[in-house]
Amino acid sequence: MEIIVKKVMKVAIAFVFSLSACFANAASHYISGKITNITAIEGALLIMVDNGNIPDHCKGTPYNWLKIKQENTTMVSVVLTQWASNNRTATVYTSGIENAGSYCLVTQVDPLG
Repeated sequence: MEIIVKKVMKVAIAFVFSLSACFANAASHYISGKITNITAIEGALLIMVDNGNIPDHCKGTPYNWLKIKQENTTMVSVVLTQWASNNRTATVYTSGIENAGSYCLVTQVDPLG
């Protein structure tokens, strides 16, 4: 039963993303668009949206990377699933830069963009 539910979820996610338009839209605390790059660092997954567009309060984050802490396993899983399935449009909400010189923190990933 669990396998069937997972397959249905994958199909539903793929269908929803096929309906999404690809565009970038930034505001003070979120960015909507396509996740164009990911990388892993110690204790976090870093994402880049539309080749470096960032929310206003993230100005100064190194190389325009947005940080999802490892402890946020659901968000990390959502992004990795999107990446693997090539359905990468999302709205990414942030709380700003954690500390001076550090990355901008992601608080929510909405794959429905």
